[in-house]
Amino acid sequence: MQSTQIALFPLPSHILPSGRLPLRIIEARYIRMIKESAKAMTGFGIVMIEPNQDGPFEHISPIGTFVKIIDFYTLDDGFLGINVEGIKRFIIDDIMTESDGLKTANVHYITNWPDQQITPKEYYLAAKLEEIYVQHADINQLNSLKEMENISWVSQRWLELLPLSVTEKQLLLQQPDCNSTVAILKELMPI
Repeated sequence: MQSTQIALFPLPSHILPSGRLPLRIIEARYIRMIKESAKAMTGFGIVMIEPNQDGPFEHISPIGTFVKIIDFYTLDDGFLGINVEGIKRFIIDDIMTESDGLKTANVHYITNWPDQQITPKEYYLAAKLEEIYVQHADINQLNSLKEMENISWVSQRWLELLPLSVTEKQLLLQQPDCNSTVAILKELMPI
């Protein structure tokens, strides 16, 4: 497995491939990360933090998502705002901390969940997700390219939104496809 070094942006929430997320950039180390990412036309990694967990990477979970910046803007308070899109999942091999506190990691990429045609018994999960988008214009606008006929895409958006524990999300992210997540969604949201 080939290892690649990327900067990390730890968050209490997560993004998955094809998902979109707005970020507010305040700290100098992350402003530097964004500048370097934009200059090199590369991305960075978003990883979940779990304050109650002490693993090999302290409070950082081992599976994350490599993202690319799709938009820059200035927020009302003068800070930098960006929108990112998830590209591919990775597993952290090791983490280093730079002098300004920015964490970088050697990672290896893992295969994204394959697209799967939604079945009639799963379509209600897409319909419920669409209801959330209608109720929340900001989320709807951010996810303008919806793939409601792809249960893999639908289940990943649910995984980003649902208040599951970091441990539960990490277990699901280890799976080779969306089937385990779909099973949990059906259990959480029966017809």
